[in-house]
Amino acid sequence: MTGEGSNPPEVCLGFDIHYPCYLNPGFQPDVVKGKRNAKDSYFNPGAKEDLGGVIDRSFRPTTELLLELLDGGFTCAFNISGTVVEHLDAWYPEMLELLHSAATHRNAELLAQTYYHSVAGQFADLLEFTDEVLMHRGLMKERFSVAPTTFAHTDYPITPATAEALIGAGIEAAIIEGGEGPALERDPNLIYTYRGLPVLVAHCDLSDDIAVRFPWRGWDKWPLMADQYAGWLSASPGDCITLFFDYRIFGDFIGPETGILEFLRALPSALAEEGIETIRPSEAASLAPHGDLGETAGPGQQRTILQQSAIEALEEAGGLVADPAVWRCLLETEHIRRMAMRSPSCGKPLHAVSHQATYDYFASFMRILSHAEVRSAANARSPKAALSLRCVPPDMAFSFSSYDRPAGYAAHSLQELANMLEFAPDDVIRYHVEREDFCRWIDQVIGDKRLAEKIRGVSDRNELQSTIRERIEKQWKRLS
Repeated sequence: MTGEGSNPPEVCLGFDIHYPCYLNPGFQPDVVKGKRNAKDSYFNPGAKEDLGGVIDRSFRPTTELLLELLDGGFTCAFNISGTVVEHLDAWYPEMLELLHSAATHRNAELLAQTYYHSVAGQFADLLEFTDEVLMHRGLMKERFSVAPTTFAHTDYPITPATAEALIGAGIEAAIIEGGEGPALERDPNLIYTYRGLPVLVAHCDLSDDIAVRFPWRGWDKWPLMADQYAGWLSASPGDCITLFFDYRIFGDFIGPETGILEFLRALPSALAEEGIETIRPSEAASLAPHGDLGETAGPGQQRTILQQSAIEALEEAGGLVADPAVWRCLLETEHIRRMAMRSPSCGKPLHAVSHQATYDYFASFMRILSHAEVRSAANARSPKAALSLRCVPPDMAFSFSSYDRPAGYAAHSLQELANMLEFAPDDVIRYHVEREDFCRWIDQVIGDKRLAEKIRGVSDRNELQSTIRERIEKQWKRLS
């Protein structure tokens, strides 16, 4: 560990290069009628032009700059999603070639991630998570001649199950974000292990000095200069400082007029003046570990009720949406981030919006997911079973209430209804049973008359749950 009179820590920099499958905010079910492929209607119809703007503002100038720095001995890592590779290959192959030059540079390292930058690692069943890790490694091998072994595990915590899945998929080390768990309580500038996997912890405060605070004129450190920042890194105790950035920070989320690209250009020289060396993540992971992180580590933000509903609906949708490309595009972490009024940054732009904006985004998301499930049901082995298992948009959801006021939560599917019966207060359940709300919603919205009749008059929460869950299980069997 460094300290007074000792060597400064090494620095490991990573850049996350991704372009999400943004939703089409104007989606309406009528626009899909008669179309064989609904994907173009679900997602931003102006994606090509928008991505072109991102390339001009950020991807191209930043990559050209980093290539110059790499030639001069600077080292860094690139985390390139499968989604952005597909987009660039189809629309901007010259940009993909430029990224190829940077990612395969002798001083660079290519990182692994989920192919679709997805939330699949939060599912109870990690099959999709494992598949996406393998898909991404396969794509990197095909397009960049490298099968990366260091995984960038950002946006949500690493767990014993995901660590086991990563090791099984050929991953040898992971980068996680600092969070509210053990990863934050310990020094982020040290190397740890997690279930036998070497782990680097991204230093969120130092990353956010650039990703969030750099353009803020009200910051008492503004304007931040490269030599000043290098001095902070030099004084930070530890063995290795891991900094992980959204690529679009440079020139897009933070415009070039702020001097962000000049800052990046000056950084390697400033680091060298402080005696700081830059190293690749795999090199950092080979340093001696300072202990095991123990339990779940990484971002510890509690999910909002909207995020929880969306993630549960997404996991169920894996067996209902016929087009895997549509389902996987809906797994984007960006969709879930937009369902919270404030999401953690840690090298990403700060996300802060109104409650109404989060609800509107959730509503659009659920409308598209529900439509994709309904559209797929026609070709299912049992269309009726598929429809009964689908999620519904918010305007059709079952809203829980008590005798005098709304309870503040709603069920968007039979599965979510069964889950919510676990914690709904007795007076809320009694209120809905007396009014026959449960059986009416199941009959008229979900369309399962048999189940509606079976639960009519049932007031015991355990019996309600078990009856609904037995029906769900039978319906899934009809689809298998």
